[in-house]
Amino acid sequence: MKVFVVGSHGYIARRIIEALQGALIHVVPVSSRADEGQIYLDLRYSQSFCYEEVQRGDIVLMAAAISSPDICRDQRDFAISVNVTGTADFISRSLDQGARIVFFSSDTVYGEKESAFDEMTIGNPAGDYAFMKYEVESRFLDNPSFKTIRLSYVFSKEDKFTRYLYNCASRGEEAEIYHPFYRAVVHREDVVQGVIALVKRWDEFPQSVINFGGPNVISRIEFAQTIKDFALPKLYFRQIDPEEDFFTNRPRIIRMKSLLLGSLLERPARSLREAAHLELF
Repeated sequence: MKVFVVGSHGYIARRIIEALQGALIHVVPVSSRADEGQIYLDLRYSQSFCYEEVQRGDIVLMAAAISSPDICRDQRDFAISVNVTGTADFISRSLDQGARIVFFSSDTVYGEKESAFDEMTIGNPAGDYAFMKYEVESRFLDNPSFKTIRLSYVFSKEDKFTRYLYNCASRGEEAEIYHPFYRAVVHREDVVQGVIALVKRWDEFPQSVINFGGPNVISRIEFAQTIKDFALPKLYFRQIDPEEDFFTNRPRIIRMKSLLLGSLLERPARSLREAAHLELF
């Protein structure tokens, strides 16, 4: 069995590749800016991919996407060509080769939800990016060789918001933080371990949708305070109101829970405080 990691330069995919290699699993990185040892794929021209490399029983981790909500809104045709047209064509051709697909989706496909919910909840996508993810999911969810993992905000010392906090602290600048903005923040290592468990134990999880979120839904203010407590005592921040159109493409609150992630990990998912202790010390 080979595991193809599409979008191999990405923030999550890089760690997955390292972990798969550490587990002695045959990894095939795939990227639109392929280096030596990687396979080239531009999803705008998905038909040109060398599909003969994909064999029955292989697993494809589909982590490539235009993920910026603003680009998906402002360059919608371009984003659709990658996130929907090209992605769906690539998945369809890979399924035809006998591969199994793990599609990296988003909690935004559920839309804004102030009450807790789980994998049984029907999607109600908010914003162009979410609609694109949901469109691809909807085409393949009935296929037993397709699973979608819906990610909440993925924390590590390398995530965009944590790096912003570190940069503000190092420059002596006050961080500006939007509120309200709540997510079930999940540790990147939990995502990595959950994906590897799915690769190894595919048949144990017949469910087509798995939520990847942490045990607590927290605001960005709480997030910043946690990072301050653990690593940045000189960090100062203040709450500000988002720009008028910020929440057009980003739900304010997504109280996502998972019925399945703990079973994949064979332990509870880590809280942000637990994850920060591991990441920042």
